[in-house]
Parts: sequence; structure tokens; C-alpha cells
Amino acid sequence: MNPYLIAVCVLGLIVIALVVYIAADKNRRRKELDELIEFLTKVQDRDTFPDLGLEAEGRMLILRSEIYKLASTLQEQYAGEVKKNTYMADMLSNISHQIKTPLTAINLMTDALKSGNMDEVQRRRCIANIEDQTDHITWLVRTLLTLAEIDAGVLVLKKESVQVREIIDDIVSGIAIEADIKDVAVEVNVPDENTVNCDKRWMSEALSNIIKNSLQHTGAGGTIRISSEETNLSVNIRIEDNGCGISKKDLPHIFERFYHGEKSDPGSNGIGLSLSKQIINSQNGTVSCESEEGKGTIFEIKIYKSATV
Repeated sequence: MNPYLIAVCVLGLIVIALVVYIAADKNRRRKELDELIEFLTKVQDRDTFPDLGLEAEGRMLILRSEIYKLASTLQEQYAGEVKKNTYMADMLSNISHQIKTPLTAINLMTDALKSGNMDEVQRRRCIANIEDQTDHITWLVRTLLTLAEIDAGVLVLKKESVQVREIIDDIVSGIAIEADIKDVAVEVNVPDENTVNCDKRWMSEALSNIIKNSLQHTGAGGTIRISSEETNLSVNIRIEDNGCGISKKDLPHIFERFYHGEKSDPGSNGIGLSLSKQIINSQNGTVSCESEEGKGTIFEIKIYKSATV
């Protein structure tokens, strides 16, 4: 049952109980009862929340005040539930859309394999494409489940002191071949003494998504620079590239879930940077971005040493 309706029922019982109390002074009490009933009627209308009323006094004013507080709280909860339901509907719609594309590709390639009109090279290529699409769906589902866990506040983080350099070196090693093929240099200037208290696995995921995004938007001959510094309050990680940059129109939205900017890769799901932001926020950190078209992009990550965000 809707919590708002439950509250109205409870308030109705309060009114019935007041009838006995009011009987001692019928005229005055009847007027107060009429006013209270009118007040409760207005409370039920979510579009016109009533004033407490200057004519009320004493216990009647206190009662009106408590009813008002309860109704206000329930109205906020109701609005919150509506927002959550809307969000979940949008989320499911987006998930369906994201999974539909690779599933369609798998079905087409499966039909092609069934036809038997392929030579061995085409058949192997088709099987490899199916495997890629299956891996993509697996990654997509895992990522969306992670986002759901973060939203629900149930993601278990195993925090420990970790060298920033260790995390960065692992990520750079993983993208080395792609960077070499694209002719993009990756420069790392991270002191060994810079450490953060975090879940290494998830922090690696967050930073990896950002670095891969920079690599994706940096052309041949470009450079990605990764550096860090430690202050009394935080460890700051800077990821800078001289790639194509982000338009002013897209920049405010790059951390929004499922957002696709003008220069997004056609195969992008629009959730990588959103996931990074969620993970960093959940580990007492913040991430921001500055960019200029044609000049490049800078991501600034701050991991705070105490609960200050």
C-alpha cells in the first residue's frame, strides 16, 4: 500500500479519537473539529499543501503541526519512490537497447553459419565475432550489475593501502599494444611514495576506463600523460591527453549514464565514465574534467585521506 494512503488512514483514526475529547465543549470543539477535518482534506491533496492556519491554537495547533510534518515527510518519500521507479524504467529500457545490438549480431552470424555457404576463413572470422559479442554482453551485464550495486549502496569494497604507481603501471601495461598500434605515447610520472586507501580492483577499473577513453580520443603522434601528487588532504591523479577534446555541449554530460557525445565511438555503451565516477565517489574521491576541442582533455581525480566528500 502507498505510504501516503497509510498515513491518511492513520490520520483518520486520530480524528475519530478526537471526537470523544471534543464532546465536553460541543460548540467550540465542533468548530475545531470542522477546521481540522478541512485541514486534513487539504493535506490529502498533494498539489495544494495547506498552511497551518492562524485560527488554531494550543493543542490543536500542535496537532496540526505534527500532521503537517508527517504529511511533508511522506510526500518527500512518495516523490522519491516515483523518481526511483522512473529511473529503474529508464535503466531497464537502456539495458534492453544495449544488449539488443550484440544479440542481433550474434543471431545474424549464427544464421550465416547454419547456411553452410562459408569457406573456412569466413567461418573462423564469424565464430571470432560471435565470441567478441558474447564477451561484450558479459562485460555489459557485469558493469550494469556493478552500477546497480553502487546505487543500492551494497558494493563491498576491500580497502587497503595501495601504491598509485602499481595501479597505473598495470593499466598502462594492458593498453601498451593498442597505444603502440595507434602511435600514441603514454608518459607516467607517478612517485612511488604516493599511496591511496582504496579497493585496488575497483580503483583500477575506474582509472582504466578514463585512460582508455583518453587513448580512444587521441590520434597518431599524440601523447597521454599520467601524473600524481600528494597533499595533506588527498592524493591527486591527473590524466591529460592532446587528443580531439570534448565539445562544450557534451562536456557537462560525459559522466552521465548512457550518454553519447558527438565524438563517441559508435560501439560505445556510454557507461564507462559513469562507472568510473561512481566507483571513485564510493571510495571517498571526486573526478572532474576540463577539455577544449582540438587541444585535448584533462581528468583530475582526488582521493581524500579522510571522509571529507
